[in-house]
Amino acid sequence: MKMTRIFLTTLSLWLLVLAPSKAEEGFPDKLPSTFHSLFPFLGRQDDLNKPQKGPNDESQQQNVPQQAADQNPQILSQDFYIKTCPNAQKIVADALAKIVKTNPGALGNLLRLQFHDCFVNGCDASILLDYSPSGDAVEKSSMVNGLLLKGADMIDEIKLKLEEQCPQTVSCADTLAFTANEVMTMAGLAPQKPLGGRRDALVSLATAAETDNIPMPNWTMEQMVKLFNKKGFNIEEMVILLGAHSIGMAHCDLFIERAYNFQNTGKPDPSLTVEVLEELRKACPNLNTPKYRNPPVNFDATPTVLDNLFYKDMVERKRTLLITDSHILEDPRTLPIVQQFAHDASLFPRRFPEVMLKMSSLNVLTGNEGEVRKICRSTN
Repeated sequence: MKMTRIFLTTLSLWLLVLAPSKAEEGFPDKLPSTFHSLFPFLGRQDDLNKPQKGPNDESQQQNVPQQAADQNPQILSQDFYIKTCPNAQKIVADALAKIVKTNPGALGNLLRLQFHDCFVNGCDASILLDYSPSGDAVEKSSMVNGLLLKGADMIDEIKLKLEEQCPQTVSCADTLAFTANEVMTMAGLAPQKPLGGRRDALVSLATAAETDNIPMPNWTMEQMVKLFNKKGFNIEEMVILLGAHSIGMAHCDLFIERAYNFQNTGKPDPSLTVEVLEELRKACPNLNTPKYRNPPVNFDATPTVLDNLFYKDMVERKRTLLITDSHILEDPRTLPIVQQFAHDASLFPRRFPEVMLKMSSLNVLTGNEGEVRKICRSTN
């Protein structure tokens, strides 16, 4: 116990020293060289700055999952649990099917939960932790993730089923990745075997989520491009990942100003058509409604199907909810890509799983890094 207290005290002091003060704008571009050797579970700096290979690179292989594994210093594998938990994928699929039966909106929630996990510090399930050893606020409590980020309780349910059959074997990071993979299948995409081998972070920090690692609904196009490029995604892949808005919904609070007071002009967003403006005002009738009390609105008319309707609505109806979505319709770099996905119904279902596979391999912890949590909300 004495040694444990000494370790935790030392860890807390290190995190306090390394964390940014309120006077600073965020984390430094490059952390001290000793940081990742002392705390490898927070992710590897080299991985964070290393460009990721895209599915369309010249080195593309026929086997997309193997390609996604090869881009990482520690290789993930389709057969990682073949001996230790061979039914892991089925356990996840069965548990998710039970959840979705009573809560179809879970599909969109869980897909976005993995995005919020992977884009902050890598796919390490840090988004799921309820506390950090240092006592600092965790990712899920940050204003960036906010009260509207859902799905952690569903991962708890799925992880419980895995623990019943394979105790302390399948990591929470893999549970989340396997669940997102199954979400795509349930939303109509071709089934694929997920990659396993991720480990779980021991620390979660809200400050990591709040330093331009998660796109905000009112960001400019340049902010979006900069973030996705930093994470290793080109402009086409950014447009594809935004296609996750093909399922689920957005809360009125995220876009209501477009319908009433765009950029404090007292007028609606001029890019909205009369039809779309009427739709938004009908769905979100009161600009002064307290936060989180306005209703959600579906991104498109098929909120449980991953299809190209999200892009078709953009092109044919000029319909977008979030400012960041409207950017890709208006920017000359992305408009041709949006038009391509809108006109070819088969293209998005092929490309989206490829880019999601790449995202689910971002800055993962493997080998002896981190741990395999028994409960996703808590370290062991």
